[in-house]
Amino acid sequence: MDYQIFISYRREGGAALAYLLNQGLTNLGHSVFYDIESLSSGKFDEKLLSVIEHSPNFIVLLTPHVFDRCVDENDWIRRESIQAMKCGKNIIPVMDRYFEWPDKMIKELEPLKSYNGVEINYMFFDGVIEKIEKLLNNQKETIKTTEEINSPIKHVLVWSDFESRILEKIIRKLELEESYYVEILTEPIEILTKNLSRISSIILIDTDVTKLSNNNKALERINETLVNYVGNGGKLIATHDIIYRRVRNYKLQEMYGYKTTHFAKQNAINYRKTPLCEEFSLFNDIKDDFILHDDELCWGEKLAPDANVYFTNDDGHPLVFSREYGKGLCIWLNSGDFKEYPPASILKPENGLISILRNLILM
Repeated sequence: MDYQIFISYRREGGAALAYLLNQGLTNLGHSVFYDIESLSSGKFDEKLLSVIEHSPNFIVLLTPHVFDRCVDENDWIRRESIQAMKCGKNIIPVMDRYFEWPDKMIKELEPLKSYNGVEINYMFFDGVIEKIEKLLNNQKETIKTTEEINSPIKHVLVWSDFESRILEKIIRKLELEESYYVEILTEPIEILTKNLSRISSIILIDTDVTKLSNNNKALERINETLVNYVGNGGKLIATHDIIYRRVRNYKLQEMYGYKTTHFAKQNAINYRKTPLCEEFSLFNDIKDDFILHDDELCWGEKLAPDANVYFTNDDGHPLVFSREYGKGLCIWLNSGDFKEYPPASILKPENGLISILRNLILM
């Protein structure tokens, strides 16, 4: 069970309230998932319903006209609410002051009227959160949390824009200790279904100017989620095109303090250690100079002054750097550019890349 609470809402009229509830309940230590209505295609459909199935509490925001589109069998308020009732979840309707039950509702949603709800009062919003908290069912999550506290497993999420068999080879070469569990994501949007407070690292390998989502709202949400993850103490390791201007990860660019805007085709790139490696006793198992066949060099105009650069090329462009953000750390490395295949540094994979990745995961 990844979440204690699932929040279902209509974006029109409910987005701000959903955000406030998420913030209020998260600040009290509850793990919350709240959906973006527009993310309703492909594999995400099933994952969304699975999150509801494994969350003990289901909050549905009742804002004006929330049920107007529920005559459509594919409407997400309808689907989510029916799933919650079908799975026997603890359902808490949260009602806007201007909400009124419609005269006619589809039969499957009629039972929502029988649940104890909470009315919104923005003047005393802390009191609203307190009322909701009293209605929560937390017993199962408490047991799960106790188990996880006693568990030494470090959960790592990995996504790449090339076939998973290549990624599996990289993971095997890393030879991480048994205390690490590495999970391969098929799509970046799966990040939104995870309780990131339990994730030790996220690795995003972007070699081909691949957007994290072609849906602008989803892309923005993924960016926000990753920034919040790092700010709350997580570690994000990302490569090559993740902060390239055309990929439009604006919030990630801001967090990294860097946007790559230039590139040069270059098969072999010389990686040189900076004095920081010796100063902080990092990358001790790696040579001071070595070659990676990345096939392309990416760089930007100006790197944030508080970034720590560990490797540069012969011209001084950063190849591996980190930046502290909030309580966490974001890390970028240059490898590498996709042509017909990923570059040799990734495809083989080359020992230098494996050593860098392993050091960054253990950092």
